[in-house]
Amino acid sequence: MSTQPENASTSAVTPQHSPLAVYLALVFCGGIWGLVPTLAKTALASGAHPIGLTWWQAVGGGVMVLLITTLRGRRLPLDRQHLKFYAVCGLVGTVTPTVILFYAAAHVSAGLLAVLMAAVAIMAYPLALAVKIDQLRWLRSAGLGLGLLGVALLVLPDAEAGRNDPLWVLIALLIPLGYAIENVFVAVRSPRQTDTTTLVSGMLLMAGVLITPVVIVTDTWYAITWPLDSIELAVIGIFVINVLSYVTFLWLIYAAGPVFASMSGYSAVLTGILWGMFLLEESHGRWFWIALLCMLIGMALVRERSTHGAG
Repeated sequence: MSTQPENASTSAVTPQHSPLAVYLALVFCGGIWGLVPTLAKTALASGAHPIGLTWWQAVGGGVMVLLITTLRGRRLPLDRQHLKFYAVCGLVGTVTPTVILFYAAAHVSAGLLAVLMAAVAIMAYPLALAVKIDQLRWLRSAGLGLGLLGVALLVLPDAEAGRNDPLWVLIALLIPLGYAIENVFVAVRSPRQTDTTTLVSGMLLMAGVLITPVVIVTDTWYAITWPLDSIELAVIGIFVINVLSYVTFLWLIYAAGPVFASMSGYSAVLTGILWGMFLLEESHGRWFWIALLCMLIGMALVRERSTHGAG
């Protein structure tokens, strides 16, 4: 919690947070998250429902983090400021992008979903400009343009023909947009007196509260029973990954800013593509790789200013 809101997007790595620790956290966060699209497609192929999956990701992950918080002797704050923070992050950063992710997974490849995560850093930049926690720079603006070009290539009529639905590619862009909004909101409005794991438990549990009425109305809840089948293993894997990546991601925001934290998309993109290729036997056409190159270069340009020894 050492990063102040007004410096959230451009702060250097502090002495308490070494460059090595920050970059290892960046690779770890993106690397494990890259497995989520593949697990989502596995669960859906086995008969899971997107809304039920979202409920388990929120509630299962929230309970898991709350247990950690309790064992550390921390209390979950429930005052108005914290409840508002939980609600915004739970809706914008968990419920909305997660539901869209699971619905989109039935229509687009795991590799493409991973590539779209590159748009988080690109979308976070103009949002950071809008709330004045970052400054306009030509290289970053060029990166934004390259990122948009990459997205355009992915939705061309003949791009990834037969592999992805162009309409669902556009809908899936709401996933990184939700994460980008959450990044900037956390940087500007997070209660600085509360530690990361406590905030994560509140966000996830609030997301569970928000999605529960939808689960009841749609009758999409299901129990996890022993022995575990493929759906249940995928569900558990997703919310464990969600917890680990969420905690690491928020720590990165506090340690180095929202734009830098969004760079975890690099490893998420690459590992997401590899998981899809190795576990689901996915393949991609030339437009996919050209779009990936555009978005990776765009991410490199829309990056945090170099910090102490941290590139």
